[in-house]
Parts: sequence; structure tokens; C-alpha cells
Amino acid sequence: MAPQRLLIFGFSNVATKSGFTQPTIDRLAEAAPEIDVRRLGLGALQPQVVPPYLRIAGERMGPFSHVLLEINASAFAMHPLSTEARGREYLADMVMAVREMGAMPIFMLHYRRWNRPVVLDFDDLVRRFCAELDLPLIDLAAGFVARHGQATVEGWLRDDVHTTAEGGAVMAEALAPFLLEQMDRPRPAPRSLPRPEFRRASLDPFLPGRPRDSFDISDMALDFTRLDSGETEVIALDEPLFAQGLVHLFHPAGGRAPVTLSAPGQPEAPLTLATIDPHSYVPRIGVLAFDFYRGLPVDRLTIGPTAPADDITLIKGERDAPLRSYIGPILTLEPL
Repeated sequence: MAPQRLLIFGFSNVATKSGFTQPTIDRLAEAAPEIDVRRLGLGALQPQVVPPYLRIAGERMGPFSHVLLEINASAFAMHPLSTEARGREYLADMVMAVREMGAMPIFMLHYRRWNRPVVLDFDDLVRRFCAELDLPLIDLAAGFVARHGQATVEGWLRDDVHTTAEGGAVMAEALAPFLLEQMDRPRPAPRSLPRPEFRRASLDPFLPGRPRDSFDISDMALDFTRLDSGETEVIALDEPLFAQGLVHLFHPAGGRAPVTLSAPGQPEAPLTLATIDPHSYVPRIGVLAFDFYRGLPVDRLTIGPTAPADDITLIKGERDAPLRSYIGPILTLEPL
């Protein structure tokens, strides 16, 4: 029997030290030390980037037997362009990406106190999606409230979505035995699953002569091309493609740079790449989305000089120098 390997995949709730991830890993190690657990927390991103980074994780960290997806507590539910059709498209591509690495997807709902109107009840959509496809799901959102009470659950938050250490430990008490139960079950026979319209992947254009630096994002090291202040880079692709965004790094020496997308027969699309925000005291992945991840054609990207963003103040820590930008892969959309 192949060894059991679990990938815990999500956003800031997976990355944060006070979240559920580390106490869950500790409980799994105590109960079943033979299970190898890895995690990948992408910070404040949204479900559109999950499929390409699942594919990157499968290549660099895999293989895995199971993947836990904690992707519901993002701001996607509050975006005015979020729809059920888009949500289902992203979920279908996530499941396809997990299946490509030979793993079983497991979904988890994480409680969030919504501070703005919810456009799409993404939690409910995931519940229905998992029920329709007989996919395992643990509800630590509404299900957690039903078990512990609203006031108690919100008392375990240190803001609207991230838990205190106590809250993360309580979540782990429920999550670890659920994961052990799922991983102990016989793997179901492959079944027909919904097919997404696009396969979300990535292309890392090699830029000769540019330095590349490596950063650890949870348990995975990722390389970024460094553009120093004052430098302009033109990324010319071998052939036109349809892309949903450009990956970059938020970091304490970041700023703002103009980006122009070009493609044959298309008007140029001018964008602004911001590589610093108040939370950039910790380096984390960011994505410059092309039309809210709906995608744009591109065969050339021109990235202009990085300029200071003096209006940005870090919540803690100090800004770094010299000013620079870090550029990652292009997130592609491949029609199926």
C-alpha cells in the first residue's frame, strides 16, 4: 500500500501560526505518525488561483493521497462578480487538479464573520457540490456554530476570520479525527466528475540575465525573478495565450510598477502591479488579476520600473531597501 500523504491547502488560515493547521498536524503525528503531512497557505488570495497552485504543489511536493481544501473563508463570497456558475467552475477545476495528482479531495468550511454583504453563499454551494458528488466535507463554519454557539465561536477569532491559538486548537480537535477517518477508508472507484470549461495552469517564463530568489511559502519553496528599481522587463511569449493573472510577491521592499498586456489584434491593457500593502511585513504570494481572473489574451507583458508606494504603512515591522519587485509565473487558462 502506498504511503498516506496529506496536503493541507488553503489561504491565510492555513498559513497563520495561530490557525488550525499546526495543531492538526500535531494530533495526526501523535495518532498516526506514518502519515506525512505538508501544508501550503497562499495568504489573502481567492479560489481562482487554487487549481494552478495545486498543480504546482503536485509537481514539487507530491505525490499525495489526500488533499484538504480550506478555500471558503476568502473574500470571494463578497465580490460583486461572484456567481454560482463561476464558483462551480473553480470547484470542478480544483477537483480535477487533485485527481490529476492521484489524490482524494476533502473539503473543509472555516468560520468567517462576514463584515460586508455576501454576494454568493459559497459555503452553501460547496455543501451542495460535495453532496452531489459524494465528496467528504467537514463543516467548521455553520456546523461549528451549531455545535458550540455563535458567541463561543466568535470568541475564538482574533479578527473576522483568523482564530486565536485556542480557536485553532479547538478546530483541530474536530478536524484531526475526521481526517484520520477519511484516510482510513478504502479509496472509492474513480467516477465521472464535472468538467470545467478551463484548465488553470501556470507558465514560468525564464528571463535570461535576471536574478532569481527563492522564498518559502509554507512548506514549498518558490522562485521569483527579481526586478530592481528602475528596471523595465519585457516578457515575450513564444505564442499568444489566454491568462488569468501574473503572480508576484508582496514584501517589505515592494512598490508599484506599470504593467501593459499586449496581444495581436487587441488593445493594450494597462495595469498597475502593487507589490506592497500593510501586511507585507511577511512575504506572501500575490496575483495581479486580469479582468477579475476572467482572463485576457497576451503574448507580451511589459513591466515598468518599480516606484515607491509612500502612502503604504506596514502594520508592523520596517520597510526594506532597496526597492524591488519579484515576478512569478503567469497563470494560464487552457480551454478544455
